[in-house]
Amino acid sequence: MFVLDTAEMPWDPVKANTRTGKISRKFIREGELTPGVGYTSDLVKYHDGHGVFTAPRHRHNFDQIRLTLSGETDYGYEQIAGPGDATFFPAGAYYGPERFEAAEIFLLQWSPDWVTREQSDAAYAELANTGQFKDGFYVSVDDDGQEVRKDGTNAVWEAVNGKPLVIPSPKYQQPIVMRPEGFDWSKKSDGVDVKELGHFTDEDLNVVSYRWSDDAALRLSAERTQILWIGSGAMSLDGRRLGANTILFSDFGETHDLYGMESGEATCIGLPVSA
Repeated sequence: MFVLDTAEMPWDPVKANTRTGKISRKFIREGELTPGVGYTSDLVKYHDGHGVFTAPRHRHNFDQIRLTLSGETDYGYEQIAGPGDATFFPAGAYYGPERFEAAEIFLLQWSPDWVTREQSDAAYAELANTGQFKDGFYVSVDDDGQEVRKDGTNAVWEAVNGKPLVIPSPKYQQPIVMRPEGFDWSKKSDGVDVKELGHFTDEDLNVVSYRWSDDAALRLSAERTQILWIGSGAMSLDGRRLGANTILFSDFGETHDLYGMESGEATCIGLPVSA
């Protein structure tokens, strides 16, 4: 079990930025979902004015879930997520060009070939000695004097692993934006309602919304790692109050019972069973 009240955390500037714009971050957690499957998670703040974030159309070798907490996140081709929306980015699927202005998201990324934050920062510094990160790309010159442009994040992966990046065939053609306001609530248990926003891939990645009343009980079961973002209200866990902007990881093999203290809502990400 991992619990973090993000409201009191300071925003740290992202210095190893492979994109354009001003970005701040609250590091949440990284590690292994199971042996061989790594992940990292952050709250990310995108600024406005001259600090607007942009990225070219691109793709990666890892899966992502993004929860848009405030503002709008434009993922290109009319895929725009607003506050409360969740978006699944399948490994290998193209998205972008991106533009985020004055927005905040929760970002979760995972893969069998994951790069840790420490590895990423070290590779960024090394690459900056032989080229430059510009407009979302890493730009360098080869032995023949020809300019070489690679996606900035993918260039970091190749530097860490010392081999060319192989992009997997995507399980879905493009990102999937989930809009909770388009779903109806259904009863899960006494005092708890649910919206099943989506179940994805053969590994059953899932995203749901929960709504609870005072004293209602919500169980996070042991068959998978579950990540709960509390958007409003409050719940208790082992006597501890968990209010808005608290994030909770119920790891694989653990079972936890939460109880409503103040009526509210949360988004829950159920990580793949095989992960």
